[in-house]
Amino acid sequence: MKTLTALCFLALIGCKNDPPAPAAAPPDRIEVLARHRSIASQDDIASDPVVVRFEKFAVTKASFDPKNLEGGTATITLDPTSIKTGSRERDTDLQAPEWLDAGKFATITIDVANVKKQADTKYTADATVGSHGLTKTYPVTFEVVGTTANSVSIKGEQPFSRLDFAIGVDPAMDPTERVDTALTIQWTLTLKKT
Repeated sequence: MKTLTALCFLALIGCKNDPPAPAAAPPDRIEVLARHRSIASQDDIASDPVVVRFEKFAVTKASFDPKNLEGGTATITLDPTSIKTGSRERDTDLQAPEWLDAGKFATITIDVANVKKQADTKYTADATVGSHGLTKTYPVTFEVVGTTANSVSIKGEQPFSRLDFAIGVDPAMDPTERVDTALTIQWTLTLKKT
């Protein structure tokens, strides 16, 4: 019995001396948050904001030094046919010609360049987005949440207008339009050097 107690005690001491395991990077995700301009029903209240999740996306190019991201570049592609909102009817509507026109514009691209360090783990960059046949560049901010020898995990969010890409109806042209023009994209991504 003394031997078993001694072994348990040594095991506990050994566990206390082990360094903590590194925190796992959060799972990759890209989501757009949308809101209703006017609330027409209880369902609108319950679903605001509507989370439009891209189930399929890829980092197709990435060139950077994980220890010094300045000057790094990356290209991310999103598949608009893979969006999920929790409503099959809404998913179908968003992929229709009046909105994303996923049949005609099967890929959304985001080219990231001009990365600059702002603070300890905070960076800025230019993100050139191609969607729905149009292109717009946004200044973005992101945070590094993890690094390895050949990858970096980042998170961030950026507001934008759906009208930048002629998506949906402009409420100025149709006051009955229920979807707000202001959207927010949120991401958590692990980029590996290519």
